[in-house]
Amino acid sequence: MLEWLLKRKDLKLGDRLSGRARMVSTGTGGLLGGTHVASNLGWRPVEALAVGDQVLTFDHGMQPITALYRETLVTGADTMGALRAPVYVPADALNNRAPMWVMPDQGLLVESDVIDAQFGDPFAVLPACTLDGYRGISRVRPGERMELVLPRFAQDQVVYVEAGALGYCPAERDILDFAFDRMDEAYRVLSVGDARALVVDMMAEDDRIEQGMSGVPFPIRTDGFDPMDLR
Repeated sequence: MLEWLLKRKDLKLGDRLSGRARMVSTGTGGLLGGTHVASNLGWRPVEALAVGDQVLTFDHGMQPITALYRETLVTGADTMGALRAPVYVPADALNNRAPMWVMPDQGLLVESDVIDAQFGDPFAVLPACTLDGYRGISRVRPGERMELVLPRFAQDQVVYVEAGALGYCPAERDILDFAFDRMDEAYRVLSVGDARALVVDMMAEDDRIEQGMSGVPFPIRTDGFDPMDLR
């Protein structure tokens, strides 16, 4: 049985947030040091990557990193520190085979029948903070000092993280990209408000599945490629 099912509490959907005032965009995306990313050298800690390294992407095979931003993040007990607290994703919550930490505005490509029903496509990019309460995902500060890494590519990409999770890495934009509507975006990226409403529906769907399929683990998607082959 998956970890998120074993550790779930019998709470109403509206009571599953792990803290207060978490649905605020802080502009802080990125992966925390220790998170493994699929590359041509196998599964590499994100902090070990460098510009020019080839990373396995969801749609475009191996792609070179064009820029890599690093920041040492120090979180405190003040309001801004709480808002920037990383998001903890337990093993199997998003097909990740190991627990992982991401920043609150890090986009995660999520697959769901609920997304398909609403948008006609089963995939959408959701800010990590909006997943609070979904399958055990929570906001818990792991420490006072963390290394934050933001890889960038020539175009928007989604990369494999911790075997099966999918992290969104938007390409760098100039001011003209924000001045006009971008109709050519490769991935559907939802706002915090839209994403949170969708996640509430996804939690309700999981409840229905659990009630109707007691003892049956949530299905893991397979697309013919197992990133664990890189190990």
